[in-house]
Amino acid sequence: LNGEIFTALSNNSLFSEHRLVILSQAENLQAGQIKELAEYIKEPSDTATLVIISAENYLSGKLTGQVPKQQVQVFWEMFDNRKHEWVRNLFSTANFGITADAVEVLLELVENNTQELRATSQQLMQFIASDGGDTVTEEAVLRYIQHTRQESVFSLFEHIATGSYERVLDILHTLIRSGEGDAVPMLGGLLWQFRRLVSLEELLEQGYPWDDAVKQVKVMGKSAAIRRKKDEGTYRSAVQRYPLDVTRSIIARIGEYDIKTREMGTELQPMVLEQLMGIIMVKQGQCPRLLGGASFTTDARI
Repeated sequence: LNGEIFTALSNNSLFSEHRLVILSQAENLQAGQIKELAEYIKEPSDTATLVIISAENYLSGKLTGQVPKQQVQVFWEMFDNRKHEWVRNLFSTANFGITADAVEVLLELVENNTQELRATSQQLMQFIASDGGDTVTEEAVLRYIQHTRQESVFSLFEHIATGSYERVLDILHTLIRSGEGDAVPMLGGLLWQFRRLVSLEELLEQGYPWDDAVKQVKVMGKSAAIRRKKDEGTYRSAVQRYPLDVTRSIIARIGEYDIKTREMGTELQPMVLEQLMGIIMVKQGQCPRLLGGASFTTDARI
């Protein structure tokens, strides 16, 4: 804590009547820090609100004992190995089938919470039923998302692959204004598509003909075949614009910017996303690393 958080909590501001202070990674607090924090909670400032976030479901009793139960919220995240089954059961209950590839794409592109997944899945089933179908495929998921959103992370990637930097910024601003510009799902969608691109480029580098390569593309070990003619055109342009080494650099940058946006307030995210678009399209993925050590090119998940 180093005293900074208590300074922020205690000092009155000339520019605001109340302050919100968020303390994350509380599971890593040391004994001395827990003691200091517990003392503050006994007599908190009336001009500040403190939010304590922990990735664990247990914190020291010295802290939890000071916070009324009605002010504690627990959010449970489903294990990765349960998510696929949860989605399949959701569709099965409604007498719909869904392919393994479609489940994978849905989990990659929809925000990672059951409420959003359920809402999107129900809308997807209505979309499929309107065409007289009862089985959801990967192509149907992509077609649904493109059909329901005038601008989406798909149209953003399409113009990153084929259009101008100015047009990409226009689409980004449209997404932000429409409420679809939340950085985490947007970066997740871009990461999926650039991983799809890097898989295609690796296959082409290995000597595969184009028609064979697009059928064997994978993302995170799962099939992500490029079947639609329009998508083939987009990825053909992307291959020409972004060579394999550039695509790998872009994937690393997206991973770094995902971490960066998670660490900052939402009001700064548009500026950071604009910066990332410039790094992708103008700098070709090359810029000083924001973070050291980790590689996001093939292994990191968003």
